[in-house]
Formats: sequence, structure tokens, C-alpha cells
Amino acid sequence: FVTVDHSDWARIRQNVVSAAISGDTGGFFNLPGGPVGFAVGAEYRKESSNYVPSSYSLAGSLMDNAPAKVDKGSFDVKEVFGEINLPLLANLPFAHELSIGAALRYSDYSTVGSTTTWNVNGTYAPIPDITIRGTYSEAVRAPNITELFAGGSGTYEFITDPCGPERLAEGTQYRAANCAAALSALGVNQATFDPANDVTSPANSSLLGFQGGNPTLQEETAKTWTAGVVLRPSFIRGLSLTADWYDIRLKQAIQYSTAQDIVDLCVDQPTLNNIYCNVISRSASTGYISNFSIIPANVASFQTAGLDVTLNYRFEPSPALGTFNLRLVGNYLDRLQFVPSVGAAIENERDSSVYPAPKYTANFDLTWSKGPFTMNYGINWWSKTRRVTREQEAANPDYAPAQYIWYSQKWEHELYVRYTVDDRFDIYAGVNNLWDRKPDDGAVAYPISAVGRSFYVGVKTKLF
Repeated sequence: FVTVDHSDWARIRQNVVSAAISGDTGGFFNLPGGPVGFAVGAEYRKESSNYVPSSYSLAGSLMDNAPAKVDKGSFDVKEVFGEINLPLLANLPFAHELSIGAALRYSDYSTVGSTTTWNVNGTYAPIPDITIRGTYSEAVRAPNITELFAGGSGTYEFITDPCGPERLAEGTQYRAANCAAALSALGVNQATFDPANDVTSPANSSLLGFQGGNPTLQEETAKTWTAGVVLRPSFIRGLSLTADWYDIRLKQAIQYSTAQDIVDLCVDQPTLNNIYCNVISRSASTGYISNFSIIPANVASFQTAGLDVTLNYRFEPSPALGTFNLRLVGNYLDRLQFVPSVGAAIENERDSSVYPAPKYTANFDLTWSKGPFTMNYGINWWSKTRRVTREQEAANPDYAPAQYIWYSQKWEHELYVRYTVDDRFDIYAGVNNLWDRKPDDGAVAYPISAVGRSFYVGVKTKLF
């Protein structure tokens, strides 16, 4: 009597027509570094989606108690693109290689209009052992069908009111004044406003709301630059080391906030006149949040920067010992910032308690191969990360015991073996989370999955 058998129906279609020509000018023109490489082309795409919820969902008979709507929409896009590579110099003293390149793509969407994506890049190798490279680009992402045309459905969430006395100090400098203004406008006495200790508040009982699409969305735009070096020392055969610094700035980002994000961001902006306050309402009698709508909007911006490093070393001590391949991939996350709307304060997402982002991460793999036998040992690691934000800790030093301010480091070990019987048949087996590491107390899947140690075995065969 508490469940029902029901089914939804969906169809997604994509039609694509494309043409491209690529080649070089070697037959009739060469630069000092060689022929000019090029590619040009055009493409047409049409995408459509049609999702019909079950009759129970359409009638609002399910747990969320709000009627769902049909999701239906489509768009098409016409594109032209081109790419060129100019090898300026090659095989000269202090100029083993020097080249520059560029690419451009112009798109015309039926939804957001025209967009342009482009990049310029360059490579310089004074000697074969050292290569310096860099890129600068601008990219766009048009909203997808769901973000634009989702018909909408009911949802429900537990919401902790940011205007509660225990939460006022955890927000931005604007929270306290905005909460006072919002409650005063309703005639609610802030001195007695305490939703955390009232069973009728949204913090203690789930609150119904609405979620859907936004047909007025525009494209996201990102500007990126990278600069790096590749080292392949000729005196150490099989060794290569790459290091690249990246800087990415995304604006007009499509933000699909949670209900908790919406109510927090409403009072954390410079004024209450913002897009987040426009999609929530409060009870005129209690001041508690009484309704909310979750729709995507082009309100956010992101910034991130860091260093990617990759080390590869392949060597064979002797034919009798086989071949070893060592690979280490690491990242240093220098910055991860989020601005929820224009004019809002910058939030440090590297210290976020919602989406922990380690400052350092690394993956190590050691693979040994000899004849038909292959064995791999892998280690996934990242540094400790915050589970309590700096703002929460500063507002309340007793927010949590000291051992729960941070998530511990992640150490996950994996083992994989494979035996190739012949060119058509492989047998393999492995262990994930070899030492059965568990998540931290109070966490479901961080810094490691709660599944624990798991084993697998399988075969791979080519039938034809």
C-alpha cells in the first residue's frame, strides 16, 4: 500500500550531418619547419528529447505530492570550423621545433543564437629533450535540453534556515542584516525566531517545492590559459616528465542550486533584491520558509588554477625480468573559487564542506609485463580536506570535535593481474581497496567508498 508500479517513457534523438577536409600544403608550399597543416569543415546537428512521466506522476499521486509535467524540447545548430598549424622552424640550432597554431568554430544555435570558440597555441623545443608549450582559448557551452525545457516536477528537502540564531554568523557579512530585514517585513520578532527548535519548521519536516527548466538560459563562457614543459632526457631512455599550469575562468555559469543553497544565497547577497530571494517565500505568520523553486540560471562564475604533473618511466632491466612501467599523475589545486551571482562575495570551494576538494592529489601505477603475464599495482591518494568550513569554525569553535574538522587523507590500493592466453582470449582478476579502507566516521563515501574491499574476475574474448 506504500508503493506503486509505474513507468515513464522517453525518447532522445540526434541527427548529425558533417563534412571536413584536412591535409597540408606539402605539395606546393612549405615553411622552414615544414608544410602548413590545416582542417576546415561544417556540421549541422538537431537534438530533440521527449519525456513523459507516468500517469501517477502526472496526477501528483506520488510521495512528493506535486504533479509532474511532460519534458519536451529541441534545438538545432549550424557550425563551421577551421584549424591551422604553422611549423615555423625545425632541426636548427636552438630551434629543434617552433610552431604556432590556431582554431576557430562559429556556431549558430536556434536557442541561444551565435557563439564563437577559438584557441591559439604554440610549441618551442630548443633541443629534442625540452619542449615548452602554451595555449590560450575561449570556449562556450550552450544549455542542454533538460536545462532549457524540463517541464518541472515536485521535490522536497529539509532546509536549515540561515536566519536561525545559530546560523547567522556562518554566512557573509550581509546575512544578519538581510535576515533582520526579511523577518521585520513580515512582522516577525527576530529575537524569538528559532526554527531549529520548532518541529513545524522546514529544518525538522520536509518542505515541498518545485524544480524545472529555464528556457531563457544563455551559453556559458570560459577563458583558459595553460603553460607547460615536457622533458624527455635523452640520457635516460624511456623517461618523460610533463608539467602544465592551468588557469580557467568560467562566467555566466548555469547554476542548479539546491534548496539549501538557494535560501543561504538569498540572505548572503549584498541585498535581498536577487534571483535567489525571488524563488523562495516565507510564511507571513511564522517567518519560516514555505515554498521554493529550483531552476537553472546564468548567475555563477568559477575560477580554478593549479599544476598538473605526469611522470612516465618505462624500462627493461633484462629480457628475463620483463618490462616495468612506472606512472605518476599529480595535481596541486592552487585555487577553486565560486561566485554564486554577480556582486556576491567569493566563496572558497577548496574549503567547502559540501564538495571537498583536496589541495594535493596523486595516482601512482606500477605495471610489470613479461610474456603473456601483466600485473599492476595502483595507489590513489589525496590530502586531507575540510568537512567544516572556515566560516562555520570561526562562527562556532565548538561546531564539531577537533577530529571531525577535517577528512583524513585518502589511501586506496588496487591490484590487477591479466594473463593473455592468445590473441583472442584474456583472463583477468583484481582487488579494489586492497587493505579494506573505510570512510571517515559520519561519512558515507569520503574519502573512500563504503563498499570496502571488493574482488572481480573475468574473461575477455574476441569472437570474430
